Amino acid sequence: MQFNTYTVAGAHIAVWLVNHPEPDAAALAAELHRREVHEPGGTTADVAALSPWTARLREVFEAPADAGKARLADTLLVAADCRPRLVSHGPGKPYHFHYAPVVTGLAARVRALTAAGLAHVIDGGAGARLRVCDRTGCGVAFIDTSRNGRRHFCCVRCANQVNVANHRQRRRYGGLSPAG
Repeated sequence: MQFNTYTVAGAHIAVWLVNHPEPDAAALAAELHRREVHEPGGTTADVAALSPWTARLREVFEAPADAGKARLADTLLVAADCRPRLVSHGPGKPYHFHYAPVVTGLAARVRALTAAGLAHVIDGGAGARLRVCDRTGCGVAFIDTSRNGRRHFCCVRCANQVNVANHRQRRRYGGLSPAG
């Protein structure tokens, strides 16, 4: 599945925050720079301000149905005071969406960008692709970008661990389930 790079940059940042709930300021700045966020430099105060937000982002990935994901994302949009506006960073530069004014602090801009990014994914009919890994004990959040949208594990390693465990269990019970 292809996603528009800019509109879902916030969703990718949300994934990163959920999977790195207590980053240092340099790591946060590097991820924001990688996603082409304007003025990505952050402080330890920005990181601390995003910590409770990260827990709220995780709830969207863990919600079992699109309706729940949409309700949670909508709540995040309101909480982030997300107000889309068209911005150009100079003469001759293209206009694009910002979801909070640049003059607000970095934490406020990241909250608005991540809420909008998740909302864009859901609005595009791909809410079910916002997931957490199905391997017990993993909990890594990801956006399923596979063609058929049926990915259930964050990585091949987790998928292999589950598949090997299932295979061993089937062999142990002679092809029957433990209850059968």
